[in-house]
Amino acid sequence: MAAARRSTLDFQLGARADGETILKGLRCVFQEQGMTESVHTWPDHGYLATYVNKNGGFANLRIYPRGLVLLDLQSCDGDSQGQEVDSLLNKVEEGLKELSEDGTGRVKRLPPIVRGGAVDRYWPAADVVYDEDSPYQNIKILHSKQFGNILVLSGDVNLAESDLASTQAITGSGKEDYGGKDVLILGGGDGGILCEIIDQMVIDGCKKYMRKTWGDVLDDLKGDCYQVLIEDCIPVLGRYAE
Repeated sequence: MAAARRSTLDFQLGARADGETILKGLRCVFQEQGMTESVHTWPDHGYLATYVNKNGGFANLRIYPRGLVLLDLQSCDGDSQGQEVDSLLNKVEEGLKELSEDGTGRVKRLPPIVRGGAVDRYWPAADVVYDEDSPYQNIKILHSKQFGNILVLSGDVNLAESDLASTQAITGSGKEDYGGKDVLILGGGDGGILCEIIDQMVIDGCKKYMRKTWGDVLDDLKGDCYQVLIEDCIPVLGRYAE
């Protein structure tokens, strides 16, 4: 899946910004990348320069009169693109330091924002270990150093291995006796999110990748005092769907 990477650089000059000088000084940096320039000016509010290249990448350079210079650069997310972006940011930063009247300036660069990727990078996840589409939803299991494996149904976090303590507290760690009563649970594990249902593919994925949380309980869906019915709940929910 295509994704866009947005990189930023904030530079606070030691004195007021001479917008024309900055634009002239940085123009060659963007020209080296094959980017064309379009400049907008406001007498009391500084400059906005937009740079576009033939690959669809673009950058916005905002120069405020009081010395704040902001660069936002967007490109297609990829290894080669990322190297080019980092190189451009480095050259802009070096150019601004040279243009600063007293040779000093405060620089801040944040980690790139990635938009449109297959996996939300702002979850604390490192790897995708399972990614399948059932007839009802997309099922992902991500690995996270902080939370262990995470079950994600149609883009929403459902449960994680770090939920084990909460699960054991709710269920009494197997100590509770429900008196043989039938218990129907609908939704994402705790029944709280009815738009997420536990279909057979969720069970299959969790049997393999969520064993730290659920152990071997999903290996056999029928026991002496319980039976887990997967497909039977789906038609019932369908009657009440919009």
